Amino acid sequence: MIKKIMGLMIVVALLSGCSGTSESTQPAPLGDKEALEKLAASWEKVSSDKLSVSPAGLPGNDRKKFLEQVFADAGYNYTATLKQLAAQGVDKNNKLHTDLADLVLLPHHGPRIPMDPADIYTTEELQAVAAIERALNK
Repeated sequence: MIKKIMGLMIVVALLSGCSGTSESTQPAPLGDKEALEKLAASWEKVSSDKLSVSPAGLPGNDRKKFLEQVFADAGYNYTATLKQLAAQGVDKNNKLHTDLADLVLLPHHGPRIPMDPADIYTTEELQAVAAIERALNK
């Protein structure tokens, strides 16, 4: 069903003359190795093009912005992925699931300066983060 809706959205965008340069609303697919590889390539590209420091050294808000750029570069939407993971559930025994979950949780995991997640995420995103962390027992 989601694939049909996404396909319809692409057709509508093409018919309305939208270019492919606008930000995607498509979440990264859960359990898809190719999507993770695409995100990893985007991570390398965005970090080498835009950052003078390691992404891990960025404060939470900047890490979130960095991830939003990584997801957009890969053709996905960070927030949509976060919400999809929360809605579909994360299988903590599936490495592809946990790798994607760890990636979307990066903005508030392990910052050098402790940050309140409420300062990083919207209310909806906070609810998704809590659901993902419950699924991972974090």
